[in-house]
Amino acid sequence: MNWLQKQVQQNPLKLFIQEGKHKYSFLDVAELVQAYSQAFLRKGIQPQDKILIYLTGDIEEVAIMLTCFEIGAIPSPISRMLTIKEQEAIIAIIQPRLIITNWKERERFDSISYPLLCIEEILISSGNDSVIKNDHENKVDDVCAIILTSGSTGIPKAVQLTYGNFEISCKNWNNFLQFESGDQFLCCLPLHHIGGFAVLCRALIYGFSINLVSIFEAQAVFDAISCHPVTIISLVPTMLKRILEIEGGKEALKTMRHILLGGGPSPKSLLDICIQERLSIVKVYGMTETCSGTFGLKLLEEPQNKFYTGRPFPKTTVLIKNDEIHISGPMVMKGYLGERNTNGTHNSHDLGRLDDDLLFLHIRRKDLIVSGGENINPLEVEECLLSVNGISDAAVVGKADDEWGQKITAYIVLKSTPLEKESLNSELKKLLSPYKIPKDYIQVSHIPRNELGKIKYDKLKAL
Repeated sequence: MNWLQKQVQQNPLKLFIQEGKHKYSFLDVAELVQAYSQAFLRKGIQPQDKILIYLTGDIEEVAIMLTCFEIGAIPSPISRMLTIKEQEAIIAIIQPRLIITNWKERERFDSISYPLLCIEEILISSGNDSVIKNDHENKVDDVCAIILTSGSTGIPKAVQLTYGNFEISCKNWNNFLQFESGDQFLCCLPLHHIGGFAVLCRALIYGFSINLVSIFEAQAVFDAISCHPVTIISLVPTMLKRILEIEGGKEALKTMRHILLGGGPSPKSLLDICIQERLSIVKVYGMTETCSGTFGLKLLEEPQNKFYTGRPFPKTTVLIKNDEIHISGPMVMKGYLGERNTNGTHNSHDLGRLDDDLLFLHIRRKDLIVSGGENINPLEVEECLLSVNGISDAAVVGKADDEWGQKITAYIVLKSTPLEKESLNSELKKLLSPYKIPKDYIQVSHIPRNELGKIKYDKLKAL
């Protein structure tokens, strides 16, 4: 099972990676992978050895990941936004055989005892020109990659995903979207995130190209769409909203065959704009543990179901137990590293319900606020806050409180003019039940978010 070699045999000169003005065919990438593979083999890297990758999301990171596939090692890319403390905790969990970084970032690993190699030194560190035969063949049950969860509320978990997980996940997405040879998938989700890593695997299996944008920033995404023949893109609500706010953003997005929209529930206002502008939105629900999205809904085909997450893909079984969504199927992870295997079933801990075959996602369980015995969805409160004139961004959390259990607290970013608590409450009373109105408002300069636009609650509460 070698996805890259299959494409080299069938489409050697076909475009695989577009990175800015640089273009790389499947053969170009394969030649780089072969060189890296020899260097890794000379260093004694064995099948299923874990390789921790700390790079910038460019062609070199792609090549290192595919090198791991080539020799059977397990790539584990990590975020460059981690603190040193978070990074050390993750390394302790993964216990890599080798760490790959670059000269610029090397000092971040000074306190780490694991072997380290800078990307600039790989091809000059092998020591001789002898060729080591590599006849490794990956099996469906072999671990393909270790991908970290987003970790928006603490230290991420290390998810083991097999080649079989990716095969079935990619097949499901191909059946749903019907990938075409000429498709170019703009990959602006980080490669260390399942949303970015899965795009790489889909392109390898189905032979379309990837446009790599290593910075998750609206203007950079807009520029890439404007300058290149992008047909598919994967976004989260925050990023979609920001692109729509750019002059020409709506027109650029209208050229997309598919706009995958995941990362949790989307605000009604955003969905209504997408329907009004006839954007080809595909609502997605999934997670790292299910090898990316495993539910989908094409918004323009059934706008009346806009609040639903979608229908399960083939071979996906969904059960609702105590309001929590349990997902079973061959795309479910092998297990968290160091913990027992899942046997193909995962409790998402998200709250939802099934209406016939449509899944409605109430909220991610960890985000739920319980105040005065009432359950409050912070997303609902945030959307109402954003409708108030003068507020540009908002985040709502529950803080421990002796009287209420949790006290609803809103962090707000103001456009200019200060807003009084009384006037805010007056506006919100038109939209929310009294128990959902925040008890406190905290004005901040920004809402801290990770690369996917998800709120970093630990950093938010520290403001």
